[in-house]
Amino acid sequence: MSSGIMQRADGPNSGVNLVLLAPLLLTIAWFLANISAVKWLLSSVAEISTIYKILTSVVIVAFTARSIGNPHRAIERLPNLVLRRYPLLLMLGAGILSIALQCIIDIKQVTVLLFILGTYGLCGLFSEPNFWRKNLPIAGLLACILPFNSQFNSGLGLPARVLTAQVVEQLLSGLQIKAISSYDIIVLENGIAHVDIPCSGIKTLLVGTLFLLAATWLEGRQLGLRWLAVCAANLLMLVSANTARIAVLVVVSEVFKQQIFAQIIHVPLGIVGLVCACFVTWLMLQRVPKFQSEKASDISAKPNSEILKNQPLAKPGLIAAVTVLAVISQLSHVETPKMAIAPLRLPENIKSESIPLNASEQKFFGNYPGTETEKRRFVVGNLRGSMLTVASTSWQTYHAPELCFVASGISVDRLERKQLTSAVIARWLSLKNHQLSAAYWLQSPQLTTDNFMARIGSDITHKNHIWVLVSILFDSYLNPESYEVKNFASNVHDAIKQSLTGEVNENQTGI
Repeated sequence: MSSGIMQRADGPNSGVNLVLLAPLLLTIAWFLANISAVKWLLSSVAEISTIYKILTSVVIVAFTARSIGNPHRAIERLPNLVLRRYPLLLMLGAGILSIALQCIIDIKQVTVLLFILGTYGLCGLFSEPNFWRKNLPIAGLLACILPFNSQFNSGLGLPARVLTAQVVEQLLSGLQIKAISSYDIIVLENGIAHVDIPCSGIKTLLVGTLFLLAATWLEGRQLGLRWLAVCAANLLMLVSANTARIAVLVVVSEVFKQQIFAQIIHVPLGIVGLVCACFVTWLMLQRVPKFQSEKASDISAKPNSEILKNQPLAKPGLIAAVTVLAVISQLSHVETPKMAIAPLRLPENIKSESIPLNASEQKFFGNYPGTETEKRRFVVGNLRGSMLTVASTSWQTYHAPELCFVASGISVDRLERKQLTSAVIARWLSLKNHQLSAAYWLQSPQLTTDNFMARIGSDITHKNHIWVLVSILFDSYLNPESYEVKNFASNVHDAIKQSLTGEVNENQTGI
């Protein structure tokens, strides 16, 4: 009799323990798999501006209010892990994509965005299906607000500015306006234009996307293929509006020499483009059907409402899969040995001596401890000048030499691509009313290029490989076709190649 009572008493308790244990283990495994995103998110809290704090608070309050007013409970009192198709796909898809992107090109904002979306997918395994689907835009709002509250100059901001400069270059060339882009600047015959942080288009894309998600949530529109088409059209309109704005500003400022007028119309043009894109997006959104809640009986009757329902190993298998993602994530963050350029050994006929970096250079490169810089004065034949080499494994440590020249009071008259040697395609600059000349290129053990986008793209195929930015400023105006210039460029290129190859060989020998 007593044993029967004990069995009946133990049965419910063990059931409750099992019900609580699976969600707890899954949640712990998920956060361990995204520990780098969690750390980055917590560290950026102090940098969140007031406007983003207000936006985040409004979104959370609105979500809480809808949860309280929902006729169905968002999450049961005792969380019951139900393997629903779409929440599971969102969670696992975000987790796998996050790890893949970290291995290819690590942009923290994208990692955090995927972590927030995946976390909402995790919540969908415990939530009432209608509530989860209807409030998916809220997760999108938080995923856009939190990662991009600051640091627009890093992450996606830099590639966006470089791409914008290249697109504007092609657009101006189509209008028969001679222009060439380098990094995030555009050099014309009459001047130089800088695509700065406000012109990158990231903030425009962010605000436009937030508008679409907020309108979708407030109007109760259903997420589906039509909504994805509206989202794609919205992004295309925002990018086009920003590109057209930059092109107009460059023409007004540098072609027509109306810098004051360009400054006046800078912000209004951006606002007009954003408002027009958002208005057209809202009109298109009216074609998207509204969300219709389904009855609990209809949901349970659907074969896709719960997957692997009769498989006892499904939930332990999911926990094991997320645990594997956590292990892979930790292994992908193992620090690689520090790579630095070996001492540069120029030919004996090139007389050189080390000189200190100026104050602005020290401040800029001081933000990147893994970067190794060296600055030299050189004399060879009739050539005199200074050379700066910047060695790093991260594309975010580089800067446009043109901007350094302009900041130092040296105007840029002309910029063009030149084949200095068979191995070196460089950017050749005429400076200070054709009184000075300069050249620069980017060099790795496998490739030499003058294109910053090629350097960024190399992280996909040759991650953690060292690159060197070579920037040479001559003390006089020179012809890039002269034998002295070509021979000097060849000697510098060979010396850097030898340093890179020697350093790689030393690292391999040490291993």
